[in-house]
Amino acid sequence: MRPEDRGKNLWQTFTADMVRYAGAEIRPWSFRFLRRLVSQCYAHPGLAAVAVYRFGQWTMFACRVPILRQLAAILYYVLYNLVRLLLQIEIPRTTTIGAGLRIDHYGGILLNSKLIAGRNLSITHGVVIGETDTGVPELRDDVTIGVRAMVIGGVVLEERVWVGAGAVVTKSFPANAIVAGVPAKLLRYRDAVDSVRERTHEES
Repeated sequence: MRPEDRGKNLWQTFTADMVRYAGAEIRPWSFRFLRRLVSQCYAHPGLAAVAVYRFGQWTMFACRVPILRQLAAILYYVLYNLVRLLLQIEIPRTTTIGAGLRIDHYGGILLNSKLIAGRNLSITHGVVIGETDTGVPELRDDVTIGVRAMVIGGVVLEERVWVGAGAVVTKSFPANAIVAGVPAKLLRYRDAVDSVRERTHEES
């Protein structure tokens, strides 16, 4: 996703986010879909942070009515600070993340406001994506970042990179790489079995 696209197709983007929680087998925004989202919000409080993040993007990039935009921005700041204090999740609305964002659980999550990430980014508690003097990370589609992992500096993680728990990523990795360690090193490459396991985890 490009920064200039942050205000485009936000409803479709938000729907793709919620599908990551409710499951692709359920028709979006049906009664069953909404009921699944309620249960998932209890199991994965990060869902609320995703909703507030997308709402913030709407207030900043898509809302064109001046008074409504100002009122919505005030509401966003209230919600953003509640998420930051209660869930300990910070995702500024200027952060660029493609459709299908999923945050499992909560706590200690900090994403840099200049981050550029593709579709279907998956993160969980303790994840930090930050800037150094070398720049800000850029993540391609379908990147998964494990518990308490850090991705820092001007690195690029290509499609379907899987960062293991506790890893500290300070260099770029190619598509389908599974990385772990401090600093992170390539362990192996993902295969079809990994994809099946990932889908099963999301649907459970």
